[in-house]
Amino acid sequence: MEFLLLPRVTGNLPSTDINTIKWKIPQGVNLADPAFDTSTSVDLILGIQHFFAFFIPGREVQLGEGLPKLSESVFGWVVTGTVVSAGVSSYRCNVASTVKLEELLERFWSCEEVDTANNYSPEESRFEEQFVRSVKRGSDGKYKVSLPKNEDAFAKIGESRDIALRRFQGLERRLSNDSDLRNQYIQFMEEYLHLGHMRKVDACKEISIKRCFLPHHPVIKQTSSTTKLRVVFDASCKTSSGIALNDALLTGPVIQEDLRSIILRCRTKQIMMLVADVEKMFRQIIMDENDMSFQSILWRTNTEEEIGTYELSTVTYGTKPAPFLATRTLKQLAVDEQTNFPQAAKVINTDVYMDDVLTGTNDVNEAVVLRGQLDALLKSGGFRLRKWVSNCDEVMQGVPEEDLGLERQEQIELDPDPAVRTLGLMWSPKNDVLKLQFPIPGVLSVQ
Repeated sequence: MEFLLLPRVTGNLPSTDINTIKWKIPQGVNLADPAFDTSTSVDLILGIQHFFAFFIPGREVQLGEGLPKLSESVFGWVVTGTVVSAGVSSYRCNVASTVKLEELLERFWSCEEVDTANNYSPEESRFEEQFVRSVKRGSDGKYKVSLPKNEDAFAKIGESRDIALRRFQGLERRLSNDSDLRNQYIQFMEEYLHLGHMRKVDACKEISIKRCFLPHHPVIKQTSSTTKLRVVFDASCKTSSGIALNDALLTGPVIQEDLRSIILRCRTKQIMMLVADVEKMFRQIIMDENDMSFQSILWRTNTEEEIGTYELSTVTYGTKPAPFLATRTLKQLAVDEQTNFPQAAKVINTDVYMDDVLTGTNDVNEAVVLRGQLDALLKSGGFRLRKWVSNCDEVMQGVPEEDLGLERQEQIELDPDPAVRTLGLMWSPKNDVLKLQFPIPGVLSVQ
């Protein structure tokens, strides 16, 4: 038989203890449950398809009027039936529900809402206050942030170099068997180093301060029109104490509107604009010097070199607070530049989902001004907008060809996670329609 395992099967049976002093149970009757009259928990329920297979036909004994009867089974004699008593009767109805009725109603009404304000919990409010206190802006316009820590857990982070070394050696073996993958991986890491997004640590400095080493591995995203390979840093790898870096970091509140609201709002405008990528969004935000050692990695380009220690100097994809830090920094940029770029600042606050900007206007000239403001506002913070698309060609005039998304693909995917396909939602600007794409076994895709 197959059984479902539950924390609790049903209520106690019988519901109350039964007085059986006046019952006359025949001598020699071997009861399957000698304590049948005591209210206790139920261990197992058998389906009706099995129940009667355990009973012996014709072997029954009636205990008396108003009393149950005894039925012989392979387990022994079983007391079955009802007991007439002066006690309070209770009726039970067993219902299995995965969602409470209140939650269903709340979900139903929330579907009718588009613009809703975020209500932070006390913990999320403290998180926001910590960001405001620690965020800094440099002379080049770029922002510097700190890792939001759970101090108690952070102090328990253990040794991590050994596991990172074993993982790196495994990575080298994998790359040695795939020259193309190896070349792409080296190119990615060299770009990281060339752009200043990581820096090598001197041998003497390597052991002078506490570090957390992050293993890393490649992720291939075939749907990307730019970088097919991305290196993901595993901040969830447990240290010797059993505490990973991500275990000691806070996530932060959700501060961006849901994708549904953004899409519905932009569809109310005649002219729609999409920026499908804020280039290297996480990596344009600098990490505080005191936190870089907790984003340490091991790396070398070939096995003839010594394995070196490097520090990731920017917000790192793979750490738990990275999405919040990136999104919140964009909003901070909008606050700081709202006087210079009022229209763009409003869009950044309401029409951005991760590194996608999806917005629109009802006037061509207004759309051109908005496009210019968006570009200038993001550049002032060290960000670059790429893959511009619009259903109006006039709006895209003046955009460098390398920044036009339409030249690279006709349909632009709206992917809220830069590493994982979750929605499969596409927009065809030529026809100005949104499409859903989903796989079916045996078929590449269906639209």
